[in-house]
Amino acid sequence: MSKTVKVVVIDHDPLVRDQIVSALSSQPYMEVLAETESFVYGYELIRQNRPNVVFVDIREDPHRTYDLIKRITTYFKDTMIVVSGHEISLESIMAAMQSGAREFLKRPIQASDLNALLEKHHQAFVADASGDNTGRILTVFSNKGGLGKTTIAVNLALSLSEITKKPVALVDLNLQLGDITTFLDIMPRQTIVDIAKNIGRVDATYLETSLAEFRHANSHVYVLADPLNVEEAEEVTAEQINTVLTVLKATFEYVIIDTTTSFDSKTLTALDLADQILLVSMVNLPNIRSSQRVLNLFDRLGYDRQKVKLLINRYLPDDEITTQDVEETLGHEVSWKIPNNYQAIMTAINRGIPISTLQDGKLIYQNFIDLACQISGIVLHQGKKETKVPVPVKAKIKEKEMDTPSDNSTQVDSASSPAQEPSKRKKGFSPKQTPVEKPARKSLFGNLFGKKK
Repeated sequence: MSKTVKVVVIDHDPLVRDQIVSALSSQPYMEVLAETESFVYGYELIRQNRPNVVFVDIREDPHRTYDLIKRITTYFKDTMIVVSGHEISLESIMAAMQSGAREFLKRPIQASDLNALLEKHHQAFVADASGDNTGRILTVFSNKGGLGKTTIAVNLALSLSEITKKPVALVDLNLQLGDITTFLDIMPRQTIVDIAKNIGRVDATYLETSLAEFRHANSHVYVLADPLNVEEAEEVTAEQINTVLTVLKATFEYVIIDTTTSFDSKTLTALDLADQILLVSMVNLPNIRSSQRVLNLFDRLGYDRQKVKLLINRYLPDDEITTQDVEETLGHEVSWKIPNNYQAIMTAINRGIPISTLQDGKLIYQNFIDLACQISGIVLHQGKKETKVPVPVKAKIKEKEMDTPSDNSTQVDSASSPAQEPSKRKKGFSPKQTPVEKPARKSLFGNLFGKKK
């Protein structure tokens, strides 16, 4: 399997084209497919060859360059754009980046700058070109603490490994106050700081031998731990995180990321690279309002709403605020509900063991298995597995409403696994139940959030 990084150079200056081609040719993993001064011909080359990297220059009319970049990134999302220009103002750099460029080089291009760029992205280039980049990154995020974000990340990683029968990568990007190693009671050989210091060596083999390994029953997880000392968090850059996550994605079928609650450059890198963002919330007014702000920010960042899955943690079926209230307020579907069992979760955390080992944690454990099935498309049936498209949560709710009468059952997972036999399913909770106080609560929501119709 070839690991050659394919490049197309589009630049009006033949001397600059020669300079770029010469620098690239000195790297054994780089292959320059073509060079041209024409935007039209250059785009046709990109369309036919689908290169990994494109170099393009900003000309007298910069909007032509920005339009080309947007066109490339729209249709060829995996192609990295490196743009160069004489003007290095914040406005020109921002315009290029907003169009989809990943790097900006000041002209005249210095050989040291070009070599530094190639070194910076070396492992990412190779991982992108290897043909193994088929993994999925799931970033677990909330902008408020104490919502169970780490619990969800850890148990989802364990569940995905169990049902896929493959190892899963679990990354702690809460670089100052991470807890994943505590949750699993493991002592890492190296942390993300050590890997960042050896970023030039990062590849699949290096990562597998550097990550902390955790095995339990049928689960096999590799953990990239947070720094041992709080102050070391500043030593890790967003660019290094980009490289590490890219290689992890090329190595593992699933990469689960636990993030901090802030929107710094490192967290944004994890959100940008994510195939899915699992936004964690709870059913109360402060958290609903917080989730609305996050969703609004995601819209401004250009994230597709389908990329963002809303998870409700510590869910209780008799809460005053219903799931339907949350969906109508946020204008976003609740993708999953995790039942409330605080005591079992805390017992597992304090003992450093998976929730599946506790007798009173079986409901939570099954909920995470069901969530992993929905994410992976795997349907468990009598110890075997097959793949199919997951059924949307709302469709399952409607099916349950047809099968069973609505009541105040203790079942809290509205998306039960298809693996359960009908006789074993508990009665479903319908979010369409209408409490007496419903009209007043709608008015309150409208005043607080400006509820979407």
